Amino acid sequence: MVVPTFSVIIPAHNEENYIAHTLRSVLRQDFKDFEIIVVANGCSDKTKDVVESIQSSKIKLISLREANVSKARNMGASYALGKLLFFLDADTRLNFDVLSKVRRQFAVRHSVATVLAKPDMTGMKYSMVTGFKNFFHTMGVYRGCSGALVCRRRDFKDVGGYNPQLKVREHRDLILKLDSFGNYTCIDAGVKTSMRRYQQWGLKKAAV
Repeated sequence: MVVPTFSVIIPAHNEENYIAHTLRSVLRQDFKDFEIIVVANGCSDKTKDVVESIQSSKIKLISLREANVSKARNMGASYALGKLLFFLDADTRLNFDVLSKVRRQFAVRHSVATVLAKPDMTGMKYSMVTGFKNFFHTMGVYRGCSGALVCRRRDFKDVGGYNPQLKVREHRDLILKLDSFGNYTCIDAGVKTSMRRYQQWGLKKAAV
C-alpha cells in the first residue's frame, strides 16, 4: 500500500457553490503526493454531485447523514492513509504551493500548524480581521486556524480527534490537546478563505 504524505480532509455541508473551487485548488498543487477525502455531511443540495463531476483518482467521497463538522473531520481521518492530516474548510482555496511549503516547514518539533489567510472579499474590515489573525497565529498570541490545519495522523488518533460536541472553536480544542506532542506554528503559506461567516456571525465571533 502506497502511503501519501498528505491526506487532505474536507468536510462539506451544503457547499455546492464553493467545493469545486476548493478541490481544484488542491489538485493544482505543485506537490502531488496527496489524497483528498471529502466528507459530505447532512447535505440537501448538490454538493455530492459537484464532487463526483470532478474526475480525479485522488478524490474519495464519503457521506455522513448528520450535519456535524467535527464528526465529518473525524470520519475523514478514519479513512485517511497520509502521514499528515490536512484539514481544509470547503470554502477555502489553497495557493499552488501550500502543500510543498507545509512539507518543508512542518518540523519534528511541531505538532500542529495553520497557514496564512487572505479574504475572498474586498473591504478594509475583512483585510484587517485576517491580518490580525495572521499576526496572532504567527506570534503565538492565539493558536487558532485560518481555514487549514495540519497535524500528524498518529497524534490525531492518540488525542481522540475532534470533539464532536463542539460546534465552534473545535480547532482550538484540538490544538490544545496536541500540545503534549510539540509546538504550534503558523506556516508561511497562503490560502484564500470565505468571509461569509464574518457576515453571518459578526467579526468578533467568527474571528476566534
